[in-house]
Amino acid sequence: MHEFLIVLWLGIATGAISLLVTKSTIFNPVHNWLEKHASFIEELLSCPWCTSHWVALFFTLIYHPLLVDLWRPVDYLVTIMVMVTIASVTARIIYSAYKPIMG
Repeated sequence: MHEFLIVLWLGIATGAISLLVTKSTIFNPVHNWLEKHASFIEELLSCPWCTSHWVALFFTLIYHPLLVDLWRPVDYLVTIMVMVTIASVTARIIYSAYKPIMG
C-alpha cells in the first residue's frame, strides 16, 4: 500500500509537470527555440501524454517505486505505465479546471 501511495503522488506530480511544460506560456521561448533547432524534441514536449512518459521515467529512476515484484524491467515498466495513467487523469482535471479561465 505504501508503494502505491508513492506512485499516486508521483503520478499526480507527473501530470502537473507534464501539463506545465506542454501547455504553459512560460515555456513558449523554449518551445520556439526547439521548433527551430530540434523539431523532434519540440514535438515530444508539445504532447502532455508523451512528456508524462519521460517525467514518469525520471521519477522512477530517482525514487525506485515498484508496484509489482516479478522481474525488475517489467516491474519498472508497470510502475511507469500506472504513473502515466494517473498523470493523464490529473492533467485532464487541471486542464479542465483552468481552460475556462484562460479563454
